Amino acid sequence: MKLSAVLTLHTRRLAFPPEYSHLPTFDPGRPYMPPSRPDSNPVTRPFAWLIAYLLVTGLLYFLVTHFPMGVVNVIEPGVVDRYIPLLPLSLPLYLSYMLVMPVLVFLGRTSDWLLPVFFAGALAAGLCLVCHLFLPTMILRPDSLHAALDWLYHLDKPLAASPSGHLALPVAIALTLFGLRVRHASAFAVWSLVLMMTVMTTGQHLFADMAFGVAIGVGCAALTLLFRRFAIDLRTMGALLLEWLCIIVTLRIALYMADWRICVAAMIIIAARQHALFVLYHDATHYHLTRRRSLNDFLINAAIGVPGLVPIEFYRPLHLEHHQHLGTEQDPERRFLYHRQPWRFTPLGAGPLLRQLAGDLLLVNTVRNLIAYRASGGAPLAVTRPLIAAALVWVSILALLVWQCSAHQLVLLAMLWFVPLVTLGALLQKIRSMAEHSGGPGSTPGWQAWTYSWRVGWLGRFFIWPYHINLHLQHHRAAGVPWHALPTTVSADEALMASRTLPDLMWSRRR
Repeated sequence: MKLSAVLTLHTRRLAFPPEYSHLPTFDPGRPYMPPSRPDSNPVTRPFAWLIAYLLVTGLLYFLVTHFPMGVVNVIEPGVVDRYIPLLPLSLPLYLSYMLVMPVLVFLGRTSDWLLPVFFAGALAAGLCLVCHLFLPTMILRPDSLHAALDWLYHLDKPLAASPSGHLALPVAIALTLFGLRVRHASAFAVWSLVLMMTVMTTGQHLFADMAFGVAIGVGCAALTLLFRRFAIDLRTMGALLLEWLCIIVTLRIALYMADWRICVAAMIIIAARQHALFVLYHDATHYHLTRRRSLNDFLINAAIGVPGLVPIEFYRPLHLEHHQHLGTEQDPERRFLYHRQPWRFTPLGAGPLLRQLAGDLLLVNTVRNLIAYRASGGAPLAVTRPLIAAALVWVSILALLVWQCSAHQLVLLAMLWFVPLVTLGALLQKIRSMAEHSGGPGSTPGWQAWTYSWRVGWLGRFFIWPYHINLHLQHHRAAGVPWHALPTTVSADEALMASRTLPDLMWSRRR
């Protein structure tokens, strides 16, 4: 199908699913106001979530148990540990930990409560792994004199001892279930108590490890219930935390290896994940993170607005103006984003396109954007309480880094964050912008035909279109639908543009 034929299909009106039927379609003639969202729905693909969880945690556990990054601290036995017997027959109960998350997903596969409980468990497991990444620990195991325990000790290294993830995960799950008044809570509480004993009777953990793991489980359950009380979208919060987990692991490996090739690869990964964070930031611009506006802005500023140097207070007015004036001369993308740049929303020749992309990569076009905004008399940044609070969070983080890192590490850390942010990250966002809106007045007849949706693969999702931002036409038609619900707004007969046709929108010789 030709590109022009595909574009004409985008003018069809979408049929929204019943749970979003109350949301208004976007009216470019009035400012967007955030509607109230429906309650969270059951997880649509629970076993896919389970597989992703097992893969991520399995890889990270292998990393921290085989490649400790730093001096390994040996946890010494305490007073309580002297009275804990070694019971080889408790090994099967200890190994039942491997079933905790699969059983949870199976029981909650059609229930609303699975999302917050899964979130709490994954948060607890992830926090334990981050602790192991930065503070490697191990225990000195006793002589088992039993074949089963010898097999376990051979299979599982004594590293990643404290905190105990074997306790953090089930405790977080059990307490969250209790908080939600789910009938399975008692069973998971008993399971947690069994694991609490067997991690010590198998010689895998000491009492201090167990207590630390329990504390993390309690904290993660409490935080999850607090998020739920404040109506925070746990899918978005989980995505934010997952992106930061990827960035933190990447930074840790790059800092530890201190090899230029590793650093270059790290910058590519970090740029892509920064871009993903900004896509979630875009969703929070419409108050999809939580309906509580101050909390929404604090959380997203802490997540990326402040470290990404673009507070939400600066971006939101421009973005809502973009929604209101899409494709017109008042659209901020036409006024500022491509000021004094080759791109004019139509395909470019090879030379101008290279100049455009090089300017985005080398910070030149970003400077032009800021100059255009200042020259237009743009409003100064509104310093709000959420922004101040988020800035204080990052001041605390920076103080901790200064305390713990050498000057060389601080410089390398700054390079690993800011270089991809203003170079490759800016380029990825610009390419995505071109993919979202091309044509416009004089080229295509209306804003629907000026806004595109794409069918993308895993590589496109990783670099350019994370979190369903490829469904940009659907977003503009119903800005009240959060990112994770956008796929439900695509009608069965609506064609999406193939990602391989993206060069056709950018390069005139491809047509």
